[in-house]
Amino acid sequence: MEISSNSAFEIFENGTTIVNDTDFNEEEYLSASLGERYISTPVVVFLTLIYVIIFITGVVGNVFTCIVIARNKCMHTTTNYYLFSLAISDVLTLLLGKNKYFNYF
Repeated sequence: MEISSNSAFEIFENGTTIVNDTDFNEEEYLSASLGERYISTPVVVFLTLIYVIIFITGVVGNVFTCIVIARNKCMHTTTNYYLFSLAISDVLTLLLGKNKYFNYF
């Protein structure tokens, strides 16, 4: 009752896939079980644009927050030091953090 067969997989009528141990390849297995890995160009452009906007506004806004707190003596309070620390951590996260969607590009 096989529909198709190749060296690494046997696919049956009910959709069951059996992996043969002979010519096992991880890429072939993932392609057969999960489908092709593809994102259309308009979606890639849209997601890239959104991520760039978030990145730029995040870095610029947090850097301006740090500059304002550092330059104005009246802003040197405990709460603002906490906000300064959060702004620094946000900038570091934006610059060094890895987004899971970047794996698709």
